[in-house]
Amino acid sequence: MLLGGEKVLLAVSGGIDSMALLDMMVRLAPTLRLELAVAHFDHGLRAEASQEDSAFVVEQAKLRGLKSYVGRGDVKKLATAQKLSVEEASRKARYQFLARVARKHEYAVIATAHNSNDNAETLLLNMMRGSGVTGLAAIPPVRTVAPGVLLARPLLGTDRSTIEAYAAEVELQWREDATNASLQFTRNRVRHELLPLLAQYNPGIINTLNSTAEIMRGLEQYLSHAVELAIKRVVTDRDTEHVEMTLTHLKHYLPAIQAEIVQRTVSKTFDIPPISYSAVERTLSLVYRETGSRVELGGGLSVVRDRDTLTVRCDPPTPIVVDKKFKPGETIKTERVTLASERLERANVRFTRNTNVEFVDADKISDTLTLRSWRDGDRFRPIGLGGEKKVSDFLVDSKVPLDRKKDIMVVADGENIVWVCGMRMDDRYRVEQQTKNVIRLEIRGLSRNGD
Repeated sequence: MLLGGEKVLLAVSGGIDSMALLDMMVRLAPTLRLELAVAHFDHGLRAEASQEDSAFVVEQAKLRGLKSYVGRGDVKKLATAQKLSVEEASRKARYQFLARVARKHEYAVIATAHNSNDNAETLLLNMMRGSGVTGLAAIPPVRTVAPGVLLARPLLGTDRSTIEAYAAEVELQWREDATNASLQFTRNRVRHELLPLLAQYNPGIINTLNSTAEIMRGLEQYLSHAVELAIKRVVTDRDTEHVEMTLTHLKHYLPAIQAEIVQRTVSKTFDIPPISYSAVERTLSLVYRETGSRVELGGGLSVVRDRDTLTVRCDPPTPIVVDKKFKPGETIKTERVTLASERLERANVRFTRNTNVEFVDADKISDTLTLRSWRDGDRFRPIGLGGEKKVSDFLVDSKVPLDRKKDIMVVADGENIVWVCGMRMDDRYRVEQQTKNVIRLEIRGLSRNGD
């Protein structure tokens, strides 16, 4: 975890575990030549108590001569907006804050105070939810959270009773978080109800579960190389809101590898813990179903089966229906795009390969045009195809992904389609040799590929 000489950011909540971590790291810092700082995130869940926790952590850092960074967030609001549990929203907001501080201030390592009890709880939670190898490996001791930033858990091999004994021996101060005792949260029920019950059958249940997690972590590492190579072949497009997996490659892998591809791809793309195995199975069930099939994964994620891909999306936005009239020569704006139109003489036309720009014969159109979303039943005569075609069929033939179709707009002259924006214009309105007056149309902010 540490070679010596690093800048280390300590995640300190103020509870007994993180205060023990802070004390230990301060004692080790001279020997390992570490430059330490403290980071604390206020989840905004306990009003006045949260503020007192923050003040306590800042004061404890100051007493030890360390810098402190405090972040705040409305976790309940985040949970509602992103359809997450409060626990998951808290985790997401906290890690985003830690990574942001580490990158900005150039800390190479973020250290958290997760212990072996936390590891056992995580394994049980993932097992109950139904999880693959990644979930059963529980909490990784080390992982990368940002370029050049490592997340390390120095206490992962230490149980909570040992930490409590250490805290008593060195007379540590810490804050008790009342929510840790609340059975409202699933993890707390595992901690206070399930683990004590299991300990009646196996007094060493914490060690047993940690040994199991270690075995599964070794298996995960063995699988990782093959799976990562497979992911490079299978994933064709990805950003923070969606990921596309090509069916051509995915369906030829063994089921266990398919499951790991989906598991790791979804987890990494959306920065979430491993999804349940039933969610993985629902995703893979789409491989042999018809185009347009869809399943919900929970947590605001859904998967759509397209012709050649499976697309996982996060909180798909409600389509914005556009229907706005304009006069040739005007520029109009919608919530998503800008359409600029300009009158030109034929001699000033310069054709380019930019598909977001089109030229129309001005003498063939009305004084008022409409920029609108395409509709079922729309038909036009695409240049180069020599006949009439439904816009819906044209989009299918052009292999526009299902989840992108709703974003396509057209310029219409009454009931006639002049231009399928960014794609193809109607042959009846094209600029010819004898054309005298031209309208230049340019649409900005629209991409049928989601770029």
